[in-house]
Amino acid sequence: MDIYLPEKYQTIPVKLFVLVILTVFTLIITFFSLSVNVQVVFTHFYYIPIILAAYWFTKKAIVYTIFLCAFYLVLVYILSFHNLQICLEALLRCLIFTGISSVTAILSMTIKNQRKKIKESEMLYRAVWENVQAGIVLINPEDNKIISINPEALKITGFSESEVLGHVCHKLICPTLAGNCPIRNKSLKIENAERIALSKDGKEIPILKTATAMQIGDNEFLIECFIDISKIKEAEATLLGYIREATLRIRNPVSLVKNNLTELKKDLNDKTINPEYFITTLSVQEKHMEEILKNLKEIEQAVAEKHTEIPEELRNYLKRE
Repeated sequence: MDIYLPEKYQTIPVKLFVLVILTVFTLIITFFSLSVNVQVVFTHFYYIPIILAAYWFTKKAIVYTIFLCAFYLVLVYILSFHNLQICLEALLRCLIFTGISSVTAILSMTIKNQRKKIKESEMLYRAVWENVQAGIVLINPEDNKIISINPEALKITGFSESEVLGHVCHKLICPTLAGNCPIRNKSLKIENAERIALSKDGKEIPILKTATAMQIGDNEFLIECFIDISKIKEAEATLLGYIREATLRIRNPVSLVKNNLTELKKDLNDKTINPEYFITTLSVQEKHMEEILKNLKEIEQAVAEKHTEIPEELRNYLKRE
């Protein structure tokens, strides 16, 4: 079972307070134990403040350990009446204390560095997750329930996070019926495919979608990534409209010119026809060609005026008289 210590108890003042209490207790028990000639048992209490100090304060804890050892050695030297063997045993214990403090400090620094890297990685992931200009949805393949959804996906669909988390994706943001999922039920791969997403009000939104299964540890997830292509579809529809209009406005004049030129070609073989007739006929065809060019020019100008995404240089060219 994991034990979680609240943030308010993990501050520097709280740690210092705990360490001071343990230090005072250790110093007092050291003095009384040595006073009654107890040399071994009480020294086990040193491990608690030494290890905590090394874990919390790393390198600074080594200085703290040296201070405790110095106090301990001085008391042993005084209260043991300069017994060399007892002093050597105490010195050996101090070396062990210092070694434990150093090892714990190194391990603590390693743990803190790893935690820092994990935190930075989480911050980077969070920044990408929240700011990427694409909707991302994480789904549990076992029940098709939405586990996580990023802000862009919420923006595209119009839902709030609470309205989708824990809910089945079918008929919520995806029009596919339950049991007919192309990835989970049909083992298909969706990569940059045009699909439909559902908005909160039931509106169908054209999207460009990629969906795939991924493994995280022992768990498998479905991840969907999509972008809204509504504006692209609108632009395509507008373009088709312009093409249809251009076709209608040009087809008749072009057909008329073609028919007239065919007739003119036949008339060229008839030498009884006055040359003025040919001049008049060609003048009429010239007018028809001018009408075609005029129609094309009007369409170009309409496109330039309605589409702000066109570069300024090209816009000026299209709008030229």
